[in-house]
Amino acid sequence: MKRYKIQDTRYKQYSIIKNQFSKSLIIGCWILGIAWSLYLVSWLFTAPAYAQDKDEDKAVLTKGDAIMLISATDFMRKKVGELVSWTIGYDISKISRVKLTPTINYIKALPRRVPPDGRTIIEILASVDDPGGLHNISGVRADLSSIGHLSNAMLVDNGLYGDQKAFDGIYTLQTNASPQVDFGKKEVPIAVANKKGWLALAKTTLDIDRNPAIMEAELSPSVVPPATKTKVVLLVSVENSGRPEDLRAVTCDLSSLGLGKALPLKSAGDNRFTLSFFVPASVVAGDYPIMIHAENKVGGIVLEEVALKVSP
Repeated sequence: MKRYKIQDTRYKQYSIIKNQFSKSLIIGCWILGIAWSLYLVSWLFTAPAYAQDKDEDKAVLTKGDAIMLISATDFMRKKVGELVSWTIGYDISKISRVKLTPTINYIKALPRRVPPDGRTIIEILASVDDPGGLHNISGVRADLSSIGHLSNAMLVDNGLYGDQKAFDGIYTLQTNASPQVDFGKKEVPIAVANKKGWLALAKTTLDIDRNPAIMEAELSPSVVPPATKTKVVLLVSVENSGRPEDLRAVTCDLSSLGLGKALPLKSAGDNRFTLSFFVPASVVAGDYPIMIHAENKVGGIVLEEVALKVSP
């Protein structure tokens, strides 16, 4: 019996030593983990600044580098969070101040309103920039599938093919709307990539229509007294479907006032047209409709009516 008691005592001592060793090993591993996490945090704060001082081009992280940093810091946050109670967490976007992606300043489509004739030229302009400089832009492309063309068309900044000035950050593409395209608003997405693998996306909108649009039509004054010869100015703003010079004519019908049926309006610049006329003194009180007619070279027309009131 004594022998068994001795063996039992030795076994208990061995178990105690084993448990203490396991706990020490676990604590040691956690300490090493915390030390490694603190090293990662220190490196995350200092590495971008150090790289920028040494070599400006290397200050811009690649997508792979950023993924590794984010993964490492996320792992550290989870592991330390298991040991320490955090009262205020952190956001990786607040820690890293390095700008990575290209910038799209604006996108323009000229003209914005175009007919689906396969002839009218559309200029798509994209002003872009990059934290690493314009030389870091690897390509600017447009998805023209909505207007019946390639889904990966290239814009250029070389002073050719419609581009006004080379290497000014304004990329240009000349295209048209296919005759097979339906009428309506069409989105044209633009993608800008840099040499580090980062991408910026934006889009512009085209209005595919054959007809011009009357954006504004007003009479000044719109109410005149009776039995007086009063001067009235008609001002009309027209947005053509295509180039402004493709607008064939803008006329108005003043036959209700006894002044003519298809009187031409004169261009006042900036897509505005005007006509001055005198209301005959013989016109009695009432409302007199004036029909405005605009027609372009592709056969599109638009009609708009305004009313002149002769007061009682």
